[in-house]
Amino acid sequence: MTNVPETTITPEMRQEAARLFGDHVAGVMSAADEARLAQWLAEDPRHARAFAAVERTWRAIDETTMPPVPVRGTAPWSRRFARWRPAGTQHGVSAPVHKASGWARGLVAASVLLLIATQSADIALRLRADAITNTGERRSFALPDGSIALLNTDSAVAVDFADGRHIRLLRGEAAFTVAPDPARPFVVEAGGGTVTALGTRFLVRLDGDETRVAVTEHSVRIDLNAVSRLVREGEEAGYGRDRISPLAGQSVHDTDGWTRGVIRVVNRPLADVVREIGRYRSGYILVLGDGLSQRRVNGVFRLDDPDRSIDAIGRSLGIRSTRIGGMVTILHD
Repeated sequence: MTNVPETTITPEMRQEAARLFGDHVAGVMSAADEARLAQWLAEDPRHARAFAAVERTWRAIDETTMPPVPVRGTAPWSRRFARWRPAGTQHGVSAPVHKASGWARGLVAASVLLLIATQSADIALRLRADAITNTGERRSFALPDGSIALLNTDSAVAVDFADGRHIRLLRGEAAFTVAPDPARPFVVEAGGGTVTALGTRFLVRLDGDETRVAVTEHSVRIDLNAVSRLVREGEEAGYGRDRISPLAGQSVHDTDGWTRGVIRVVNRPLADVVREIGRYRSGYILVLGDGLSQRRVNGVFRLDDPDRSIDAIGRSLGIRSTRIGGMVTILHD
């Protein structure tokens, strides 16, 4: 195991600092929570430095992008926590004093999450990747053997054709159109398993703890530890944690809709559709309202203008869409 220097702020510390910062400025902390925050700040100098870094980034955001949010209490470096404030850190300005609404809490949470995402750009991944796409971008490129890889939004792959034909999906999703070469199998590594092309065209997606595979032409073989499964044309499968399972719920034609620049949904919950469309835009989309996230959505939506698609969904469900700056969109009754 690699030893971490005692002066290094770990990713876990940054995430905990962002979570605590969000709870504090949103006004959702009880007296016991604030006591735990004080204890956490006192436990390790790195905790206070991580907390201060989140606050600095928060304050550096342009006010036109992140508008004021109604919150309760005082800014994070109030008198209660001043003793742990690193040297050179400015005392915060008092925030408006009134109880945070559901919207305020949601905005604060979304904003802090965005801070984490912005600060945690994976430089190591970019150094490993041979091809990468940004949010909202889709790009195809030719591989050395004449095969074609099409990367979806926010995706990255590493290519190794030195000894065989090997692709590693580092992030996101990709569609592969494979050039025939029986002597050299075409293998995609993703999520701890491998997908070997036994035909022409298939898609692989990293989705949290699960890796999803869809086959549009011929077949592929999934190998995960000692488990194997053949996935044929028109089928989908998911794997993770020593199991490979068939997937149902939508057609493969719908699954690869993104390769044609659209997403087609049939009777899917609003929360799922928002999550999918949200992959193609920066910022966060919040669904606020009792039962709203489970409202069913049907339609075909373009991915080159996700905001327009969100507005169309709102109109179809009779709900409102409100944008806060360019970062947060709220769907609500």
